[in-house]
Amino acid sequence: MIIASAIFSSYIFFSLYSFDEDRAAEIPKLQCGEKYIQISDTCQLNPELIEPNTVVIYDMHQKQGSRLSISPHHLIMNLTNDNTVTFVNDGSNTVNIFDRGSGNWKFEDVKPRSEKTLVINNTGFYEILVQDKLHGASGRIMALSDETNSLLVGIKAKMAQGIIGASRDVAEYRDVSGYIISVGSGGTNPGITVGILESELEKHDDAESYYYDLITNMIPFDVPITIEFTGPIVLTTG
Repeated sequence: MIIASAIFSSYIFFSLYSFDEDRAAEIPKLQCGEKYIQISDTCQLNPELIEPNTVVIYDMHQKQGSRLSISPHHLIMNLTNDNTVTFVNDGSNTVNIFDRGSGNWKFEDVKPRSEKTLVINNTGFYEILVQDKLHGASGRIMALSDETNSLLVGIKAKMAQGIIGASRDVAEYRDVSGYIISVGSGGTNPGITVGILESELEKHDDAESYYYDLITNMIPFDVPITIEFTGPIVLTTG
């Protein structure tokens, strides 16, 4: 079933984008390094340069200085091909890497220019947290296999959230992923609820079916999908 609504229900979601056209026009062009790309007012590592099943820890540069970051934030892997994830510390500080969800593993004192390898034996959704003395960066690992469809709906919903988040770094979906502004789960609807910019209703004869089919193609397993159309989300600070 496809459900269209201009009002968000109360469910846990993470916003993928912040829209503020006036602010975007004010962001200056930065001189990012060869391996970096400008995203908003920061220089971030180009995810296209990262090896498969690898999470790179690095210093993200911004106007106020630099802080810890990781790339990709959403790692998708297929256990039928490889069950190892390599953490590469390309940053300037020693870090700790945690299993943020179940707490089953931890890498301590991972020094700059060093690596750690994690073996994942079970299909599922994993949350990670990387910390130095001042900052932290979180990420998700979606470990797929032939057993993915047998997982609980709640776990598959979390995995689907991460996969849609990763779509920003996939050339096939990069142009359309900008219109996906939130992905949520845990509300009255089972599975995931995807927020799409309301303006997309005018661009397609059947915008509901268009985005439902698109998101279904993104996710390589069965999970209920609800589509909601809403106005822009603008995040403010201060």
